[in-house]
Amino acid sequence: MGKLSVFAIAVLVLACSLPIIIASDPFDVYKLSHRFGEYRDILFDYYKLSLEWPKSVCNTGGSEECETPIKRYFTIHTLQPYYLPDNYVPPFNESRCNSVRPSPAKRITAAYLRRYGILDDMVKYWPNQYGYSDIEKNLEFWRYQWSGAGMCSSYPVYPDFYFKVALTYIKSIDLLHILALSGIHPNNEKYEASAFAKAIGEELGVKVQIRCNKDAKNVTQFYEAFLCIDRLNFLESCSETKYYGCSETEKIQFPSVGLV
Repeated sequence: MGKLSVFAIAVLVLACSLPIIIASDPFDVYKLSHRFGEYRDILFDYYKLSLEWPKSVCNTGGSEECETPIKRYFTIHTLQPYYLPDNYVPPFNESRCNSVRPSPAKRITAAYLRRYGILDDMVKYWPNQYGYSDIEKNLEFWRYQWSGAGMCSSYPVYPDFYFKVALTYIKSIDLLHILALSGIHPNNEKYEASAFAKAIGEELGVKVQIRCNKDAKNVTQFYEAFLCIDRLNFLESCSETKYYGCSETEKIQFPSVGLV
């Protein structure tokens, strides 16, 4: 994916995260997004969009079991506001991260998400791995993400705007395909952690970050990738390529979910 494609994604994100408008120029959308961000003091610097590999969520031996079948594509973990250089913004009730009162989490209902045309996408791309077919479990997860991150976003009054930013990115960027282009497949093989960052970063033209975790057998594995997004929803390089839970040169497993 070249730079032009990344720009096209950014414009699509802006368009999908704002009210329906008729824009004669793509930058009209950019300007409108900027205007929506100015009704309050913006106290964060950028977002991290974390896209997780479901099998690495579900094979850690925790007390709660994931619903099966386990998803065979990347899903959203969260869209978290950050301060430079690399510090996450604490939840609103701890940080008072903006000057307006955010929408309460209870506003996020199935009817609300359906009204704005994103309920099906939320279930598909932002599922609660421990019960994705249970709407109440999903709503609990989404409300948790809203309370912990969305209230400090550029859209504290509009949960649908916040959700749409992440949804548009995951629908536009196929990480599984990007990794496959570099010969990295979820086949229980081990690859250097740097190979994941290099494959994703080179395809998108930005620096990304990688997080690892351990499965129930204490094997270090690829868990999620972080994409950095500026306050106006444009993809940008993270401050540096980082590795959490593993080292750059460490061989990490990419766990299989049956036939992929």
